[in-house]
Amino acid sequence: MYDAALVRAGVCAMLADRNLALEVKSCPWLLVEMAFTIVDKSRRTVPFFFNEVQQDFIKHLVQHRSKNKPFFVLKGRQQGFTSLITALQLAYAISMRNFAGFTIADSGDNTLAIFNDKGRMVYERLCDELKPTERFNSRNELFFDKLNSSWRIATASEQVGRSRTLNFVHFSEVAFYEVPLSSLQKGIGEALVPGAIVIYETTANGYNEAKDLWDGGKCINLFYEWWKTSEYRSSRVEVLNNISDAWLAERIEVLKALGLDENQLAWYVEKYDSYLDKNTIKQEYPMTPDEAFVSSGTCAFDKDKVVNQIQRVSSKNYVQKTGYFKYKKDVISVSESVITDIEWVDDVTGFIKIHEEPYIEYDEEGNEVRRMPYALGGDTAGLGEDFYAAKVISNIDGRTVATMHVQRTDDDLYADQIYCLGKYYHDAIIGVEINYSTAPTRELEKLRYPRLYKREIMDTSLGKTVTVHKAGFETTSRTRPVIIAEIVQQFRENPQIECDLTTLHEFLTFCKNPKGRYEAIEGKHDDLVMAKAIAHFVGRQGDRDWLYSKRITHDFFDNFNINQNREGEINLWDF
Repeated sequence: MYDAALVRAGVCAMLADRNLALEVKSCPWLLVEMAFTIVDKSRRTVPFFFNEVQQDFIKHLVQHRSKNKPFFVLKGRQQGFTSLITALQLAYAISMRNFAGFTIADSGDNTLAIFNDKGRMVYERLCDELKPTERFNSRNELFFDKLNSSWRIATASEQVGRSRTLNFVHFSEVAFYEVPLSSLQKGIGEALVPGAIVIYETTANGYNEAKDLWDGGKCINLFYEWWKTSEYRSSRVEVLNNISDAWLAERIEVLKALGLDENQLAWYVEKYDSYLDKNTIKQEYPMTPDEAFVSSGTCAFDKDKVVNQIQRVSSKNYVQKTGYFKYKKDVISVSESVITDIEWVDDVTGFIKIHEEPYIEYDEEGNEVRRMPYALGGDTAGLGEDFYAAKVISNIDGRTVATMHVQRTDDDLYADQIYCLGKYYHDAIIGVEINYSTAPTRELEKLRYPRLYKREIMDTSLGKTVTVHKAGFETTSRTRPVIIAEIVQQFRENPQIECDLTTLHEFLTFCKNPKGRYEAIEGKHDDLVMAKAIAHFVGRQGDRDWLYSKRITHDFFDNFNINQNREGEINLWDF
């Protein structure tokens, strides 16, 4: 039991010191740890001291509030954010004049629970010196007439929040609202005063409007992994010894690599074992934001492997440099152009990411021995907001070594960068999609690029595939399932083939539509998925083994070791 008398003495001392009182008034969160109490998970009334994730959020609130952007808190279960944000609104309401705070809950039950357990009961346990005069204390609102301040809670509905002026809005479990978030934002947006605090807080619930808000760049996104909550630990470390579930075993290895200790891992195993639906843990206690927003629909790629790979890639920088190519281009005729003086330009805002430089192996004397062969797949911008994309892969093991992604450019400029990228990677075999535009491929032909993919068709009379001497990759009802199946299988067998985060995010939203066709879900893109798939497919027309250099040496003699001097003999090649 906390010492109520000690808390009251501290409050009285603060109120008696004008400077302290002004400091608390300007930073109301100080009042929470000074005077608030909370019922913990053991149903004990204890002082409200911030845990690790709550402390981190307060730090971000202090640092970033001046940016006038909403906060989006994505978290695991029971990390204490609803309690914290409710306590913050109460602290503002009892210390500031004309304050209006508002919480929007996802359901009627949660509306009552938040108001009673995290609001009214916390307020009633405050010492009398902190309680302003109440005009009324209803079932969903606390109103203090002396300060003309209030905190109110309501269930999400089309009309909620209208005709009000608000200083602080908390969207609680926003991913679970049964009304469109966009409709709520319209009403609430008109009610917010300049500089108002807006917090979206939730566990994830699929790829819905909350996910769009997270991805939209309009909020300060804060993701809190479950292991940042220190109480999620177990002493039963013996459960780690006999893990038979393949998914859990792989997940434990990933968590180990992140530095989690045995007690944290044991807690996770116990939590996993307690669920009948094992997928629940990915949403309730996610490892990454992508895992938290579990994709609705059937994803083409193994979601668990994608999420694990995202975690691996996020913990290490897989981009060696970012930029674009500068070059000189001369038009010789309507059918021929020449690019020379190719130079790489470093630019952090550039649209080409080099994940791995072109590989060349040298011998001990510095002579080139062999080069890695590469393949490049390109996906041209189609309708709407699509991107021009390209992926360069090692044509031996399929690893991505470069990624190009640009939304607005011209077909010829796209082709020029593709040309430079292909030359950079040892004259990589290039195949660019021609469905929406043949212009980039025609431009590569005008540039006399040496290695362009030639389309293949099935000759029914011969019963075999034959090459059509026309450049460019055509995505059809026959070729599309083939290239997708190939890249899905290769990623399943070796997730290390993809190291670009943007591409991995596209993997997660590449799902089966109602007609059974795999494509990006509404509002998302699949340009990089298709470019990657095309690169793997067109690579079959390129070199699939190392490119060995032709050494200007006497290989015949080297092979037979007859260039070794015998006593008294002179080798002719010594002259």
